[in-house]
Amino acid sequence: MVGSFGSLIATEVSAATFLATPGVGYHGNWAFLQFGLGSLTARILIGYGFLNILYRHNCLTVYEFLNIRFGRHSQVWGSGFFLLSRLCASAVRLMIAATGLHLILGVPFEVTLWVFAGVCLLYSGAGGIRSVIWTDCVQALVFLLSGLVVLGYITFQLGGMGWVVEAAAEDRFAIFTWAPTAGSGWMGWLAEANLFWLAFVFGTINTMAMMGTDHDFTQRLLSCRDHRQARRSLILSGLVSLPVAALFLTLGIALSAYFAANPDYLLPLLADGVTVDADRVFPVFIRDSLPIAIRGLVICGVLAAAMSSVDSTLAALSSTAVIDLGIGGRGAEGQVRRSRWLMLVAALLLIAVAWVLKDGGQFLWLAFKVSAVTYSGLLGVFLAGVLWRGAGWDAFNRFAMLLGSVVVLVPTLMIENGMLNLAWQWPMLMGVTATVVMVILGSRLRG
Repeated sequence: MVGSFGSLIATEVSAATFLATPGVGYHGNWAFLQFGLGSLTARILIGYGFLNILYRHNCLTVYEFLNIRFGRHSQVWGSGFFLLSRLCASAVRLMIAATGLHLILGVPFEVTLWVFAGVCLLYSGAGGIRSVIWTDCVQALVFLLSGLVVLGYITFQLGGMGWVVEAAAEDRFAIFTWAPTAGSGWMGWLAEANLFWLAFVFGTINTMAMMGTDHDFTQRLLSCRDHRQARRSLILSGLVSLPVAALFLTLGIALSAYFAANPDYLLPLLADGVTVDADRVFPVFIRDSLPIAIRGLVICGVLAAAMSSVDSTLAALSSTAVIDLGIGGRGAEGQVRRSRWLMLVAALLLIAVAWVLKDGGQFLWLAFKVSAVTYSGLLGVFLAGVLWRGAGWDAFNRFAMLLGSVVVLVPTLMIENGMLNLAWQWPMLMGVTATVVMVILGSRLRG
C-alpha cells in the first residue's frame, strides 16, 4: 500500500505541479484547490464504485473490463484512446520539465528532452512496474522537500511571515468563487473558469478519467493486494494532494511578494513585452536567486518531478500495447522483450510530441486541455459500462468514443481562437455526456 500510495502522489504531482502551479499562484490565489475537492470526490467514487469490479474480474489493465463488459472492439479502442491520452498528457509534463531545466541550467531544450526520456527508459525497462513504484516514492520526497525549502528561503529573505499577512489581506489565499465577476452578466456563469461548481464538477470528471480509466495511474492500484488496499491508497493520495497543491500555489504567491520587494528584478515577459510570464518565473528565480546548495536540491526536485511522470508512462504504454492490443511476443519472456522495445518507441514519441507542444500556452491548463480530448470518449464508455445495465453494442462504441473526442476538440479550438466565449472546462463535460448518450443509444438501436 505504501508503494502504490507514494507512487500515485509522485505521478500526479508531476512537473506540471512543481513548475507550473507556482505560475498559477503568482497571478492568482488558491482557487485551483476547488479542482482538488472535486478530485477527492472522484477518488471516493472510484474507490467504492469501480475498483472492486476490476479486482473481481482479475483485470491486468482497466481495458480488459471493456472487453468483459462490451467486447474486443471496445477494449482495443479504449486502449488506443489511452495511448493517445497518456502520450499527449505526459509529453506536456515532459515539455514543462525540459523547459524548466533549459531556463535554470542554460542547457538546450532538446538535450533535456533526450536526457529525461533516456534515464527513465533505462530504469523502467530494467525493473518494470516495481522499480517505477518505489523510485516514484523517493522522487515524491525529493520534490516535496524542494518546495518546502524554497518557500522557507523566500520567507527568510523577506524578513519573516509579513508577506503572508499582506497576501491574506489581498485575498490571495481565497479558495471559493461562488458567483461571476460583477457586470459580466449571465454569460459569466458559463465563461468564468474559477466558479466553484464548474471547477468542482470538472475536477471530479477529470480525475475519474485519470484515476479510473488511465492505466498510467490504475496500474499502481491494480498492483495492490486487494481492492480495499487500493481504495485506501487512492483516497489517501487525494487527501495529500490538496496540501501539496496548496504548497506550490503558496510558493507562487511568495514569489510575487519577493519580486514586489525587488522591483529591479529582470522578470521573463510574454510576447507583448509587458505581462510577466508566470510559467517561467519559478525557473528564473531558481537560476538567479537561490544559493547553489538549495539550487542543487531544487534541480533534483525538477528531475524527480519529471521522471515520476515519464517512467510510469513508458511502463503503462508498453503494457497496454502488449496486453490489450496484442502486440507481444510468444510466451512471457517474449512479451517482456517486446514491451522493452515498445518502451523505446514510447520514449521517442514522447520526445517528439513534447517538442511540438513547447509553445502551447499556459503550462498547467495546457495539460488539462490536451488530455481532455481523448479522456472524454474513454471515460464516457467506462461510465456507460458501469452505470448502464443494457448489453451495449461493442462495434458501435468506437463511434461513441470518436464523437466524444470531436465534441471536445471543436469547441476547444473555438475557445482558443476567441470564437466561443465559454470556460475551457465545458468541452470535456460535453464530450463525456455525448459519449455516454451514444453508448446507450447504440444499445437501444441494437435492441
